[in-house]
Formats: sequence, C-alpha cells, structure tokens
Amino acid sequence: MQGFAPSSICPQKKAAGITFALHMKNHLDQSFGFSILLLLMLIGLSLVPEGTTLGDFSLRKMDILADVRANGQKPEEPAVSIDSLIYSQEDSLALVSTDSLNQDSIVIGPFPPKDSSFFGEIIEDYSFDQTSLNRLFGGIDSIKYGRTVRIAWYGDSFVEGDILLGDLRDTLQTLWGGGGVGFVPITSEVAQFKRSVKHQFKNWNTFSIVKKTEKKPALGLNGFAYQPKQDASFTFEGEKYFRNTKSWTEFKLFFTAKNPSAFEWQMQDRVAKADQLRPKKTGLNLWKWEGNFPGCSYINMKFAVDSGLLLYGATLESGPGIYLDNFSVRGNSGGPLKQLDPGFMRQFDAVQQYDLVVLQVGLNAVTNSLNNIRWYQAELERTFKHLRACFPNKPILIVSVGDRGGKIGTELATMVSVPAIVAMQRDLAAARISFFRFIPRHGWHQYDDPICHAAPAPGQYRLHPPHARWRQGGGYNVCPYFSGGAGPLGATQQIIEVK
Repeated sequence: MQGFAPSSICPQKKAAGITFALHMKNHLDQSFGFSILLLLMLIGLSLVPEGTTLGDFSLRKMDILADVRANGQKPEEPAVSIDSLIYSQEDSLALVSTDSLNQDSIVIGPFPPKDSSFFGEIIEDYSFDQTSLNRLFGGIDSIKYGRTVRIAWYGDSFVEGDILLGDLRDTLQTLWGGGGVGFVPITSEVAQFKRSVKHQFKNWNTFSIVKKTEKKPALGLNGFAYQPKQDASFTFEGEKYFRNTKSWTEFKLFFTAKNPSAFEWQMQDRVAKADQLRPKKTGLNLWKWEGNFPGCSYINMKFAVDSGLLLYGATLESGPGIYLDNFSVRGNSGGPLKQLDPGFMRQFDAVQQYDLVVLQVGLNAVTNSLNNIRWYQAELERTFKHLRACFPNKPILIVSVGDRGGKIGTELATMVSVPAIVAMQRDLAAARISFFRFIPRHGWHQYDDPICHAAPAPGQYRLHPPHARWRQGGGYNVCPYFSGGAGPLGATQQIIEVK
C-alpha cells in the first residue's frame, strides 16, 4: 500500500521501496488556548486600578471593550474631586453656590463681583469703577473718525496659527473696518497651516522666550528675535480664506541695527529694489511702506548675513479699523513672558498704541496628576505684574484656560485640574483687571462630540479637545462679548450688565 503527498505539502520518507507521508501536527487547539489565555490576561489588566505604579512607571486604566461600547455613553465622574486640589481662596465664587454667600460682604470697587452663574456670559470687570475697557470701546467708537484700535493677544498653542483668532479678527474687522492680518513674525513653526497669510522664510537664527540658549538678545513684542544668516529672506502673501486678509496698504518692519544693513525688497510687481536699515540711538527702529487702495498682496525681503541686525516682526494693515495681533508661543505657560524687557516693550507700544492686552495661558499646566496649583498661581501673579510694567495704564483681560480632555478611567473627559485653574485665574483677575471664562457653560466632563470619541486617523495623535473645528467656531462665539450684538455701545453695556 502506498501513501502519496506532494513534497510541497508535507515531507516524505522512503523505507523498503515504500513512500510514507509524514503529516504535520495540528496546533489549532494550542492557538485557541493561547487566545483564551490572552483574553483572560487583558481582562485582568482592565481590573487594575488607575494610577497603579510599577517602579517609575504609572499604569493607565485599560478597557478592552472601549471600541464596542455604545456611542453616547457618558463617562463616569472622576474619582478625584476638584476640591481635593490644593487651592483655596476666601472670596472665590467659582466652586460654591452663590446662594451660600453674602455678596454684600465682598467688595471689589463700588460694585460686587458677578456670581459664577454668569460664567461664559459676560466679561467680568474688576476695576475700581468697572471702566477698565472704556479705552477699547471708546477707540472703537472713534474708528469712524479715522482711529485705529489694536489688541495684543498673548497665548500658547491654543491660539497658534490663527485657528481661533483668525475668525474673531475677521468678524471684528467686518463690523468696524480694517484689513490685513496685523502683526506677523519673521519665522513661524505653524506657517504651513496658517490661513490668514501665506508665509515663507529661510536662513534665520530664531531666539524666543521658550528656546533655551546661552545668550539671548532683547526679545520683541511676540517673545521672539530674528537674526539673518547668509541669503536670509521672508515672503508674505495675502490669503483669501478670510474676507479682510487679501491685501494691505501699510507695511511696517521692526528692527534694531548696529550699522547700516543693506537689503533687497519687492512687491507684487516683482521689481527688485535696494534699501538700507539704519541704526537708531534709542534702539527700536521702523522701515515703512505705504500705498493706496487696493494696496499690496505680496512682499519679499532678502538680507545678507549681519550679526548686528535683529528683526522683530512686521505688520500688515489697511487704514483705520481694528487689528488683533496674535502673539502665540507654543509651550508658553505664562511665566516665560517675564523675559520681555519692559523698557523695550514700551518702545513697541509707543508705535502700536495697544488698547487692550489679552493673556490666555494655562493649557500647558493642565494635567490629571496635578494636585497643587499654588506654584502656578504665584507664577501667573508675577506675570500679570510684569505685563503691567510692559504696558502701563493699558487694560488687561485675562481669558481663562480652555477645556482640555484626558482619560478619566477609560473615558475621555475634562481633566480634573481645569476647573481649579479657571477659578484661580478668575481670582487673580480680581486684582483690578478683567476676566472672561473661555469654557462651555454646560458643565464639565461632557464630551459628546463624535470627533472626540472617534479613533484618530492613521499617522495622527489624539490631542486635547477642543479640536480645531471647535476653536474655529469659538472665534465667532467670542465676538459678541466684544460687540454685544449691537456695536460698540452694546459691547460696553455687556461688560457691566447681564442681559
């Protein structure tokens, strides 16, 4: 009797002229057993409590059924209450009911502060007579007479690339006039996705408040300074995504120079022209171009290497109106702003004449493991005092940290330190400045947006909500607090009253 099997399927063995087929062993039972063992191991790991440590490693909570759970299931409340964070304030209304407080006993100026039920509804003015923003709205009223209003917005990555501020700027300019993006840096790590201006650059040394270098020059308004290398250049081109950023009629370049520095520039006619940047005894100097309507939509500048030349950014503007200058710095928690020299900042402000300074930071300090925010409170308090020295007699508006999501157990929810940091920022604003809570009123731990729960696309990482689409809408949502829905007068009224 002869057995036969192709050699490609199983090996053969010959004995006494007879070929026997050696059949391979079936391991399906072992594979099934291994799968059961792996399943039991994953179930066991999902029962390990959140925060369990193995040496220097902290384990995250696992949930092997997260991808098959029904959509819309609300995440559980965090095990750690925000009250357990080491932060307290005697007169805070952020975490307690206003019914339990005698508001007449809390005096900030001649008026009592707004209670927490109005969070996200008004800009809270804590100045003595609640008129700190009169300069801003008085300026807006005077735009029709040829005045220019400027807002300096210091922030972190939450506002980088004009994701939020581009929509706010465009809406305000549509209401009150003005054209152009305003301040632009010489180099930018977000130039590729910025929709308010097309920006290209090459061959620059960049210094910043968050970049560690042995020696830094004096830094500019946005916390940066730029030194040209050989054949350095930059290009700005109008962008049509927004209604008011297609062109500009005025270009200003901020710089300091030790010696006359030659450069070449050209507008959209592409005709190259030569000029010099000349030194000035007082330090900061300007190179300026002005044109007639409809203005220019392209400018390119080229520089030779010059160790004595430092650029600090430029502005693209078109006549009277309102301009919102975005001074975002990725990784800026607020403290690095103390590196700005107050005397140098006052030189910039003498040119720009800002009517409002906005500070929105804190996202980089938010974590689920944060249990003490007193250090951050002290850091921001020093930053606020420093900004007052940089912009004396100018109103300051503190915009709270935005929402940030993280894993609470196995679900995505607001990080537990966010409410406490918002309350702390509001308490600091009570020292005669203004405050706006940039957070939804519907409460914490509510992430029902499918985008938040959807798995990230290949090659992408899930970042903190709100995502870019939410921040884009946020620009339009913030606008009514500056316009009141009825122009400048309505905006002023909304500061001190509740609709």
